[in-house]
Amino acid sequence: METLHARKSPPRVPAEQEVRYYMRTPAVTLNLAAPLSDALALMREYDVRRLPIVIDTGELRGIITQGDIRGADVMRVAGLDPIDIAQALRQVKVYEVMTEAPITITPETGLREAALLMIENKIGGLPVVDDQNRVLGIITESDLFETLIQQLDAHTPQV
Repeated sequence: METLHARKSPPRVPAEQEVRYYMRTPAVTLNLAAPLSDALALMREYDVRRLPIVIDTGELRGIITQGDIRGADVMRVAGLDPIDIAQALRQVKVYEVMTEAPITITPETGLREAALLMIENKIGGLPVVDDQNRVLGIITESDLFETLIQQLDAHTPQV
């Protein structure tokens, strides 16, 4: 997948609409040499559906989602031995299944632009990176929905 970034000179948005105020930070990340079993364990532990994949310096190299690992559930439902599935997940490395060079945004990116990138690219989250491609946080469609609800509540007359 080709790396796409938020437009180089996005339209200036009010500071309160910048992603920095709505992203989840710190993002739960994983090293690209980790086994898939670690990715699945982190997703369950932190109740997240995607993990930015980094190298030792914290620079983003990819992203892995529950969908990328869903095969493990399929194998379990198909009746394969859970021990065999666990062994397989320990042998496959994250870099073998991750999406390389995911679309990223910066903390200054506007919420609207982040939402449009997710819609246009049919993705559920965007890693937020600094100018050296180090992961600062992540914003997901759930974060955008929560923000929408807060905005709607703020403009709804109280009864």
